[in-house]
Amino acid sequence: MAEIAFPERVQSGWQSVRRARHSARAPRYLASAILLVFFALGIRAAFFPGASAPPATTPGEAAAADAPSQDFALQFARAYLSYDAARPGLRARALAPYIRGAGLAPGAGLTPTRGRQHVRWVEVASDQRALAGGRVITVAASVSDQRLPLYLAVSVEHPRGGPLQLLGYPSLVGAPSIATTAAPPPREPVSDPALREVADRVLRNYLAGAAPDLKADLATDAEVTLPTRRLRLLEVQQLAWLGAPGSGAVLATLTAADSGGTTYTLTYELGIERRERPYVDFIEIVPAGS
Repeated sequence: MAEIAFPERVQSGWQSVRRARHSARAPRYLASAILLVFFALGIRAAFFPGASAPPATTPGEAAAADAPSQDFALQFARAYLSYDAARPGLRARALAPYIRGAGLAPGAGLTPTRGRQHVRWVEVASDQRALAGGRVITVAASVSDQRLPLYLAVSVEHPRGGPLQLLGYPSLVGAPSIATTAAPPPREPVSDPALREVADRVLRNYLAGAAPDLKADLATDAEVTLPTRRLRLLEVQQLAWLGAPGSGAVLATLTAADSGGTTYTLTYELGIERRERPYVDFIEIVPAGS
């Protein structure tokens, strides 16, 4: 049978009528779809209740300090501790981005009357949550007019999705305390000879940068990057479990030497994966981790 060809005007008219019918039914379709969605959500809530959502962070609440917070404290400390009494405008301009809007006196409360001071280096010495809000980041700074570093505690707030800001005047504080009597926790030695052999071989090849030999003892999904200084393993002094025996990770303390004879005592964490024999799935760090 021959195909019947409709004139273009008739085809367009028929399509217009069809669109008009669908348009007229669209609100009914939409209402039915909405009812079905609400019905499905009600069934899900009744039979599969979700875990309660964690409390949202309020705009003024600072989470654990991040790289921008620490960089803010470092740059503020450098500007705050650097001065030339004969050229106060230089320091004022350097400090302006950090104290703008903080309600502090000019110069952030430090007013040099004579002399000059420059900062050799700054480093983050400690980072902790402040009782008053935000984070207290203590910056160690080497300055030109004294031998010992200064320690400047800087209160920083970094609201989620918001800009960094200084919370009040800084404080000159003492250095973080260093324990003098701490002892390492007791650990269970590794007694499995196969595991001890694999650990020794892995560390020997890892320190020597022998990638092909090392690969034979790595798990298939292991991610390892080799150190840039080649060392020769002298002895694995201690191999102990991190946690209970069979926990999946061991701690290896060893001695090694470089080509010039300098010796090192080093400690490495090794992740252990057991199949037909032990394999190592990480050495100290996961290079792609953060």
